Amino acid sequence: MNKRLKIKMVLMICLMAVTANAQRVLTLDECHRLALENNKKLKVAEEEVNKANYEYFSSFANYLPKVEATGTYMHNSRNFQLLSDENMAALNGIGTTAQGQIDAYREELLAVYQNDPAAMISWALLQHDPTLNKLVTDMMSLNVEDALNEIGQQVTDAFNIDTKNVYAGMVTIQQPIFAGGKIVAYNMITKDLKKLAESKLEMQQQETVVTADKAYWQIVSIANKLKLAESYAETLRSLSKDMDKLVAEGVATHSDQLSVRVKLNEAETSLLKAQNGLALSKMLLCQICGLPLDANIVLADENLDDVLVTNDHPYYSESDVEANRPELKCLAIANDIYAKKVWVTRADYLPTIGAFGNYVVSNPSCFNGFQNEFGGMWNFGVMAKIPIFHWGEGYNKTRMAKAEAKIQQYTYDDTKEMIMLQVRQCEKQLGEADARLKLTQEKLNDADENLRMATAGFREGVVESSVIDLAQTAWLQAHSDYIDAKIDRIMAGVNLRKAAGVNLK
Repeated sequence: MNKRLKIKMVLMICLMAVTANAQRVLTLDECHRLALENNKKLKVAEEEVNKANYEYFSSFANYLPKVEATGTYMHNSRNFQLLSDENMAALNGIGTTAQGQIDAYREELLAVYQNDPAAMISWALLQHDPTLNKLVTDMMSLNVEDALNEIGQQVTDAFNIDTKNVYAGMVTIQQPIFAGGKIVAYNMITKDLKKLAESKLEMQQQETVVTADKAYWQIVSIANKLKLAESYAETLRSLSKDMDKLVAEGVATHSDQLSVRVKLNEAETSLLKAQNGLALSKMLLCQICGLPLDANIVLADENLDDVLVTNDHPYYSESDVEANRPELKCLAIANDIYAKKVWVTRADYLPTIGAFGNYVVSNPSCFNGFQNEFGGMWNFGVMAKIPIFHWGEGYNKTRMAKAEAKIQQYTYDDTKEMIMLQVRQCEKQLGEADARLKLTQEKLNDADENLRMATAGFREGVVESSVIDLAQTAWLQAHSDYIDAKIDRIMAGVNLRKAAGVNLK
């Protein structure tokens, strides 16, 4: 049982090792897809689009009424006192004061009746009438001090408001009616900003695709040059063996033998550099595609005997470039934004009208004698703000905004001319790449034939080693130029499409 388990473990380890070392074949389209999915700058551009979307939705809210609620609590160290201390003291002693005046009046009245005989007779007659007698007795014995003092105390207590704990709240509704066109302009600006972010995203996508293209075809170029270096080194190894035989037979000299060995060493050094360059280029492509740097990748065009090159020669008119180039789209949108900024600046100096409504609640209540209870009220109204005179500030700021709009338009026109120049240059470069490819192909055929004849003549002993060295060098250079010409032709087409703003995905 343990033996079987060990065998299974060994097989699993071997399977994991094979899987880890498995090569991943990448096509150009797959490199584009991976680069677009993993490029960090592209992710930033995507978030900029999301940000512009949120800003657009946020600007639309300016058309709608805004509702806000405010609440507060406040603790005071003292209560509010509406009466002064002198007035409060007077009210608290109002009964005592009144009673004193009544007593004084009563004493004065008694003094009158006691000193005046006629008044005393009238007083005696009143004593025989029970009703009048009771009324007079009650008036003479009247005592209002305590009652009036109590009333005065109640009045002062009513004017002493309990405001140690104060609660207040307000709900407000605001609705803009006219803002000088600023809300409409700002909403249109945010819509343009959304388009601008999308154009920048498209521009970053094209940059990412072109970067992936360059890295991809650089690997293809280096891989083909590596195969060329391997073939060249193998040819020199075979030639070195033939040279050893010729030296042994006395047909060639040791100098010829050393010359071939030097060439072989140079070829092996170039082969090592090509291998390292290929590894580094693949690391760069892995970084662009978001793959691990040590990923074992092989490109679909890397092992082809010959890279296919199209012969298309597209022509892009000025209108095509203006409609497709992301940079021109961005600048055109910027023109619209600056034009709308003129509206926004002008709106600051136009009348603004808005409606509002409030519901206010407080404790103590302001509507029932400041009782410790909640009480509230509604109110609504219309507010208008009309600028009258600002010493020409609005006029000058509006003119400044118009000047900025003109500057942006001039920038657009200048950039458009430069981009059209770039497109025409790329078209010329594409034609030059076609001509160079044709010349290098003819040169390659001649170099192959020259090397074949020189090698045959050297083996027959009728050609010197210096001749074959020159033939091999020419052959290597011809093949290298041919590979470069093909890659340049491919990249010239990519650069032309990029300059014209054609979608490269």
